[in-house]
Amino acid sequence: MNRREIDLNLLTVFEAVWRLRNVSEAAAEIGLSQPATSNALRRLRGHFHDRLFVRTAKGMLPTPVAQQLGPGLVAALSEIRNSLRQRSYFRPQEDERTFTILMTDIGEVVFLPRLLRHCRDHAPNVSIRTVQVSTEQTMSALEAGDVDLAIGYIPQLQSGVYQQQLFRIDYVCMIRQDHPTIRTRITKREFLAALHAVAESAGTSHYAVEQQLNRLGLRRRIGLRVSHLLSLPVIVGSSNMVATVPESLGAIFEQSANTRILPHPIRFPRTAIKQYWHERFHEDVANRWLRQTCAMLFQRDSRAMR
Repeated sequence: MNRREIDLNLLTVFEAVWRLRNVSEAAAEIGLSQPATSNALRRLRGHFHDRLFVRTAKGMLPTPVAQQLGPGLVAALSEIRNSLRQRSYFRPQEDERTFTILMTDIGEVVFLPRLLRHCRDHAPNVSIRTVQVSTEQTMSALEAGDVDLAIGYIPQLQSGVYQQQLFRIDYVCMIRQDHPTIRTRITKREFLAALHAVAESAGTSHYAVEQQLNRLGLRRRIGLRVSHLLSLPVIVGSSNMVATVPESLGAIFEQSANTRILPHPIRFPRTAIKQYWHERFHEDVANRWLRQTCAMLFQRDSRAMR
């Protein structure tokens, strides 16, 4: 028999007899009958043209050939078992892992505090890294495993990924606390007459807002365009500008900036915020833990789908 053609299952028998020095105990440990284990040992002997193990008063002792083979085979099987165990199990209370999540600056404000609190209590050795890449790069980053999960409004992601809706967002108007003309509500006329600050962040719902305004034939007076939503509260809080922002984010801004939010005079479709992961990692236990955690913390409707 060519040594390259060995049945690798036989090596588990070799390793068990090597450790236990007893065929019966080896059979019990690996879940085979004693005759099946003896047959496996016979096949190993034929393969290596050596008795491998000899019965003595001290048990089944290895021959010189087995002594040469033993340490390497035992180490290799141990490595294989460790690799399989890492794939099959993820113990959040014990395991160390860094997860990379693609999210916008909005996501960092809305998602991270609650996610980090959960990790502190339930996965103390887990760390989170956030990244922002272009929409064009998102798919390749998920496919390569450079990003474990993408969260946000990314309708361009379709084939090759799973997606799960977490919640839908409503929009509000954000103005400064002591705005000179707008009081407890803002009318459509006031909205269109005001000067607007607009954030054009990739991966956000900005374009959904623009599309709806265009569909309705409404034009805003835009006084400022910025690339990040997080700069809006400082700008709005120190000017008479108006900004359209997701309600959850506006509520956070109210607590930390000189701003307040009002119901929006324009009806916008509710935008779905989803989490996305590549099909390569759908069965990965660590990835599954991460997305199940995000669903538990943030999901208010829907289920995973391709």
